[in-house]
Order: sequence, then structure tokens, then C-alpha cells
Amino acid sequence: MVDAVNSPEKAYSRLLINRVSNQYNICDEDIYTRIQGVLDYISGMTDIYALDLYRKINGDSIPAV
Repeated sequence: MVDAVNSPEKAYSRLLINRVSNQYNICDEDIYTRIQGVLDYISGMTDIYALDLYRKINGDSIPAV
């Protein structure tokens, strides 16, 4: 996520950034504020949400049959 806010012009970065709620300041001019927003976002995740996001990012969102 930190790489995404440092390089928002990349397509993959845009996909990650669009998942983050607007309440987090990850599009600010200041790099410190963007990284703090990422940390706030990640620290506020529940275990289930973090696991779900990880699976979606890695393409594992479809459960195994």
C-alpha cells in the first residue's frame, strides 16, 4: 500500500487506492500524511477483512471447491 501511495500514477496503484475509504488521507501532497493514512487504514482492519483483501489482491477470492 505504501508503494501505491508513492506511485499513484501506476494502474495497479490506482486499483489499491480506490479500495481505501475517503476518510483516510492517502492522496495528500505530503508523503508523511499519505503513509500515515495507509497505516491508519491497515491498523483499522479486522483480521477477516485483511484476509479477504489479501485474497482479492492475489486473485484468490474464489473459494476452493
